[in-house]
Amino acid sequence: MKKLYAVILAALVFTSLISAEDLKEGRMKLSMHESSGRISVFYQNELVTDKYTSLLLKQDPRTSGITLLVDNKTFKLGDSYDFEQSIEPTKTGSSFVWTSKQLKITEAFSFVTSKSSSIADGVRIDITINNISETTLSVGLKYLFDTWLGEKNKSSRHFRNPDYTYISGEKVYKGLMPDYWVSIDEDTPDIGLLVMLDNKVVTQPDQVIFANWKRLDESGWTLNTKDNRNFNLLPYSINDSAVAHYYDPVRIPSGSSRTITLVLGNYSETGFEVKTATENSNLDDLYNRVSTDDSTESFTSTENAIKNELVLTDDLITHINRLLNSNEPLTADELNTLNIMIQTLEKNKENFEE
Repeated sequence: MKKLYAVILAALVFTSLISAEDLKEGRMKLSMHESSGRISVFYQNELVTDKYTSLLLKQDPRTSGITLLVDNKTFKLGDSYDFEQSIEPTKTGSSFVWTSKQLKITEAFSFVTSKSSSIADGVRIDITINNISETTLSVGLKYLFDTWLGEKNKSSRHFRNPDYTYISGEKVYKGLMPDYWVSIDEDTPDIGLLVMLDNKVVTQPDQVIFANWKRLDESGWTLNTKDNRNFNLLPYSINDSAVAHYYDPVRIPSGSSRTITLVLGNYSETGFEVKTATENSNLDDLYNRVSTDDSTESFTSTENAIKNELVLTDDLITHINRLLNSNEPLTADELNTLNIMIQTLEKNKENFEE
């Protein structure tokens, strides 16, 4: 019976993995699993290969995701029958949309670049909670990240902070927080999951809890923690760590909304920045003028092609400037990056010539 259950579970997980919409940019790939309303996030190890490292547990994407607290009642998005689920395109990527009688939740995905990279190596998540009811609602949000890279370590140090303070058991952050936390495989220290906490970049959580995944997943909204309790929950879940970001309930009047921004990506010692609308580059301004010019015929594919070329050119210039200002020797991977960028621009040039 147990074997039959395992086969059925594996089949369900496989189905959720194949029915996915993939978004790609730079070194990042994000899979949106339509059946479960969850995501998988991958980082390309080298641009010249098709090898990707999963930054979240990939065997079952359902182990990560969003839990809402609405007037003291919890809803796990993707699992709750109270919400209808769909996928909608956005200008910068795509989004999950969940709609109930009271709320419309949009989880929008776009790609970002760390301070030390010239091409996308991270994902921005904007979660907008719209109150479509006729009354004021109290709404909080928990985002659970089921990590796995730190579990590969021979030691119990599953997480660390920018100052190399390691976390090997239950830990709670409130108030003053580090800029980010990272789950990293010590055998491949250049690849790992980094999640920003800096309130200049993201919406800072009111609380961050590092604990055993099963404890976090089944706790609903509250979890009684104990400093340095390990990541085991015998006999159910061994050496199984996760991290939950808690955003305390806020009263949202009828017709109003609340937005929570998260940023995660591959490990970068310098972390990520997120540009606001007023900080867009000149290339972004040029694209906006092209795509909104009333005198220009509306060819969406052409506009997208122009934008892609402008972004790639901007990335190439940024990459060259960073290399010129660095005292470090040019690595083979960086040289491959430059070659791919230049070859792509050269190949696409004929599409814009009359």
